[in-house]
Amino acid sequence: MSEVKNKKKKSSIIQVSIGVLAVILAILIIIMMGIVSDIQGTARIVNYTGLVRGETQRLIKLELSTQQENEMIHDIRTFIDGLRNGNDELNLVRLNDVDFQNKMRELDDKFSDLYKKIYLVRFKGARNTDIIPESEEFFVICDEATGLAEKYSQKKATSLSLLEKYITADIVVLMLLIGYEFIKAIQYAAMNRLLQRKVYLDDATGLPNKNKCEELLSEEEPDADTGVCSFDLNNLRRINDSRGHEAGDAYIRRFAICLRASMPAEQFVGRAGGDEFLAVTHGLDREQMTQC
Repeated sequence: MSEVKNKKKKSSIIQVSIGVLAVILAILIIIMMGIVSDIQGTARIVNYTGLVRGETQRLIKLELSTQQENEMIHDIRTFIDGLRNGNDELNLVRLNDVDFQNKMRELDDKFSDLYKKIYLVRFKGARNTDIIPESEEFFVICDEATGLAEKYSQKKATSLSLLEKYITADIVVLMLLIGYEFIKAIQYAAMNRLLQRKVYLDDATGLPNKNKCEELLSEEEPDADTGVCSFDLNNLRRINDSRGHEAGDAYIRRFAICLRASMPAEQFVGRAGGDEFLAVTHGLDREQMTQC
């Protein structure tokens, strides 16, 4: 009894473990999807940080050649704002990294200073301003911001790699437990089939036993074409007394073989107990039954 309780307890623990591991796996996958999304978003941030740097270089060149580019200034401001706060139209997310955000604030302030220098260039000429050193400082800040975004992306990639290991370990353990439960279920099914055979099978003859015969005879509403034949062997006790039980058992087995061979394979033949046998037929009329 104690062994049965221990087996049930062990099975319950395994089933609970499978459920817990499945929940953990679902959570890890959701976290992984979030990290992948962050990495994809970071890639666009790196691209747009480089775009701000390149567009600003182009802007300075055009302004120095007396070609005013107000639309480009507006685009660069939009890019910088998107990098700081996110922008759905540009498909930019806000990078939740303190160092990057501080650098983007510095970049925003530096572009405001650069914007003022551009207007001074327009009215006073480039020689009367320090726009070139200002633009060089801006480019350095852009490089630093790009480096911080790449660093953040690398950190996320490392987290993703570690998370993949956890997911793999979770799946391996989960599959092992499920496999164990599956094998155990197959074993239980085989045991149940064996027990069922023992419950309904007569070991001496290989025919269905008394339990199966009684089950058939106890049907409340048998089919109209059901036929029942009862057989009672003669002289079994006499054979047992004179020649021994082994001879009596052989007598029973030989009759079981003859009876099974004499009846169509689809019809039921069983040992009702001792020297009594039973045949139950279906689909035969009285004439066919008599002939059989």
